[in-house]
Amino acid sequence: MAVPASLVPAPRPFALPAPDRGSDGWPGLASGVLDLLHDAVLVIARDFRLLGVNRSARRLLREGDGLAASRRSIVASTPTATIELRLGIERTARGEARRLRVPRPGRTPLSLLVEPHPLDPSGAGAAVIFATDPEQGRRSSAPELATRYGFTPAECDVAQRLAAGADLEKIAAELDITLHTVRGHLKHVYSKAGVHRQAELVARLLSEV
Repeated sequence: MAVPASLVPAPRPFALPAPDRGSDGWPGLASGVLDLLHDAVLVIARDFRLLGVNRSARRLLREGDGLAASRRSIVASTPTATIELRLGIERTARGEARRLRVPRPGRTPLSLLVEPHPLDPSGAGAAVIFATDPEQGRRSSAPELATRYGFTPAECDVAQRLAAGADLEKIAAELDITLHTVRGHLKHVYSKAGVHRQAELVARLLSEV
């Protein structure tokens, strides 16, 4: 069932919580060792207020890459994903963890792990969200692909989008070419990379960077 967009607030910029380096709890932790993590880490109150973020989470929210800040709370890329995220946050009050996938146009969905805050000083049921970008640090650049496999620029475009999770129809639309042309490029990509299936190609591209 479709979720009315009116049920979810539209993203609106606001000042993210400032790091507190003198605190033993959140947001103090976000300015310490958690800033070294590649994954985005967010601490959310049970009423969905944003309590703390690490450096990666700040960048994620500012870019609106799957998650965005709205009225000092968090929203996902779609109303349905936002509602699922909020249900996950509510369930942490019962000690439950939840895994979610947040869609991103033309890219691999963002993977979320929503867990109860292990050191919640308030006892109010705060949640910790770990947001993982499956593409982070794993996408080959066009020059790398051209050097490694001898891909043409067009073949690089197709290969990169496949590795990012786009299907052939979406690739055709994004590159403004026909589906027949995409399949032609893909045939050459398979041959040059020494694979026979899309899954093999994606696994190779993601494992050799």
